[in-house]
Amino acid sequence: MTRRAALYDLLAVLAVSLVMVACVIYAEERYLYDVRTLLLCIVAPLVFGVAVLSLRRDRTLLFGFLALFWAVIDDRPIFFDSILTWPEVTRFHPFLPRLFMNIVIHALTIIFLYLTIREAMKGSGVRLSRAPRVIILASVAFVFAYAQNIPLAVIQDAVQAGSNPASWFPFDVVAKLGAVSFLCLAVWQAKRLKADKRTNIAT
Repeated sequence: MTRRAALYDLLAVLAVSLVMVACVIYAEERYLYDVRTLLLCIVAPLVFGVAVLSLRRDRTLLFGFLALFWAVIDDRPIFFDSILTWPEVTRFHPFLPRLFMNIVIHALTIIFLYLTIREAMKGSGVRLSRAPRVIILASVAFVFAYAQNIPLAVIQDAVQAGSNPASWFPFDVVAKLGAVSFLCLAVWQAKRLKADKRTNIAT
């Protein structure tokens, strides 16, 4: 990859990230759940991210964005997991619509995590099942993405304090940054397999 291509990739990721942050802040400030929230906080950043990252040659960026996008909009302040009951947003009631949406959201993240890693490994000739480090790193990224669901008292205390952004957002930011970091490590490890293959061929 040339330096110019790497710079363009970085600028694309930064642009998409800034739009996502702006949408999250807007959702927190408005805190109303209607068509405007759907369009401005879910549809708009999704379309923008797909449009910008689709212009890059490396589809790993696109799939990585689509993997973590659902985790960002899942809970507070956008509450995509409660979209079937908007404008009412509750954690446990009604249970079945929220459970269904959580299954869909988690499934989308898993599918796009798989596509991200598969794209990064393309050309290596190595099956994903034979790359345990990549699987572990991607799995840790998934855990961080949905850290709010981990049944530990310290985490659940932060989740229950969701009405206080000063308590909730630091935890959420750290968790999402952890997900991004481990996904980047998984992609890096996957792309190393291609580099190792080229080295073996050359020797």
